[in-house]
Amino acid sequence: MTFSVCSAQIVNRLNFGVGAGFTTPTGNAGNNLNTGWNLDLRGGLNVNYHIEGALDFTYDHWNLNSAALARFGEPDGHVGFWTLTFNPVVKLAPKESRLQPYGTAGYGLYHRNLTLTRPAVVPTLFCDPFFGFCFTEPVGVDQVVASASTLKTGFNVGGGFDLPILGRSRLKLFAEARYHRMFTTHGKDFTFVPVTFGVRW
Repeated sequence: MTFSVCSAQIVNRLNFGVGAGFTTPTGNAGNNLNTGWNLDLRGGLNVNYHIEGALDFTYDHWNLNSAALARFGEPDGHVGFWTLTFNPVVKLAPKESRLQPYGTAGYGLYHRNLTLTRPAVVPTLFCDPFFGFCFTEPVGVDQVVASASTLKTGFNVGGGFDLPILGRSRLKLFAEARYHRMFTTHGKDFTFVPVTFGVRW
């Protein structure tokens, strides 16, 4: 019995979440990228009801807009972006409130990868195990013609709200928006705003 109580207490001290949504590039990024999408994974420790600590991993993806593609002289391209930040969360309503707004801010690693592609046809080998012969067929692919990556630090700040799914259940729906800024060595900082929807427990 004591072991079960201790296990339950440990589980109650932990928090996890997963979500997805859309991401709007802002500033200079907004002049070069279309609206994209995001994925978010997080987990951490509940200090008390009002304060949580969480390690937050996000991935954002955008396609280059027509103006940026014209400058590069390529037909297609995209930016993939991941962040790993420590994000404390402060709940702003009493425990009795059903709708639970919160604020959050964090600092950590920001990685950006720009990839330019063009359509290409490559011969591909196919083998049939039943008849025991192989043949080649042309297959259309997106050929990478250039790629560049940057790893820097950055920060984010924002907020959202939780809504318990069943009464006072630990399982909650959440919606949030955050402003991100990646510090860059040359040119303007990279900024964007992901809006994310998901579940946490």
